[in-house]
Amino acid sequence: MRITMILNQDGGTIRGMDAREFGDMACARLAGPENDCVVRLVSGKDLVKALDAAAEDKDTGTIVAGGGDGTISAAATACFHSGKTLGVIPLGTMNLYARSLGLPLDPQAAVEALATATARPLDIATANGRPFIHQFSVGLHARLVRERDKLDTSTRARKIASTLNTLARVIMNPPRFGVEIDTGSGASRPTVSMISVSNNIFGDTPLSYATVLDGGVLGVYSSRALATATVARMTLLAALGKLQDDPDVTTTSAQKVTLRFPDRRAGSRAAIDGEIVTLDKEVECVCHAGALTVLVPDTYAGETEA
Repeated sequence: MRITMILNQDGGTIRGMDAREFGDMACARLAGPENDCVVRLVSGKDLVKALDAAAEDKDTGTIVAGGGDGTISAAATACFHSGKTLGVIPLGTMNLYARSLGLPLDPQAAVEALATATARPLDIATANGRPFIHQFSVGLHARLVRERDKLDTSTRARKIASTLNTLARVIMNPPRFGVEIDTGSGASRPTVSMISVSNNIFGDTPLSYATVLDGGVLGVYSSRALATATVARMTLLAALGKLQDDPDVTTTSAQKVTLRFPDRRAGSRAAIDGEIVTLDKEVECVCHAGALTVLVPDTYAGETEA
């Protein structure tokens, strides 16, 4: 079967590389006696079109995507819908999914890890049918992403600077809204500053990403309505990988959770894998256990070892 490699040339890391040379090297390393490999270099605006074409190609069995978390999320969606295998090359700023897989963050080292990786069934989640590999969020995180995207994020350094700039402003004016959270064992109706649903539980790591992707659950995180000082504390604990230690954060797990927003206003937004979307009045998040086949390196621990 064919390996189709799609590299997002707008990714943060690849801008400093010879993309064609890197793609040819990666394809040569991943191709073998039973597989050929083709590489496609695309811009961000053409990414989904290229992924859809690869998903519809009957000769393609594996789609290897190179880019940031948005690129990997789009590729995971294409593979989830088509049943193809996903491979990941981290070429973004945070590379959260690559971290979850235990992949090296150096692109060439990641290719070497993929060359000996094993295809394994991992979990993927959906929010009202839309797939996500990291998280769906409303409140603090969604506002941070929305405001940051108004600033210059054209390079890794500028994206980090824009994130810090926006974070300071969000901390000074935290959101406050009502939500009904129903995990199937009874509904709660808190007033919160943040609600987040993750694909598996976040690990005790900085940047808040799941270290297990085959646990078969969603992580559900909410904070009570917060003042500036408590938002600052929560942000610090999250940065240290100790979000679960925050007394204002409630954490639970479920296979399915329904969120209802009774006071939702026109123009309200949510973030799904870092992309801003319109917030529906009711959102059903579901864990699809083992529904995404992924090339997993030897360094991935997984649920069994965890």
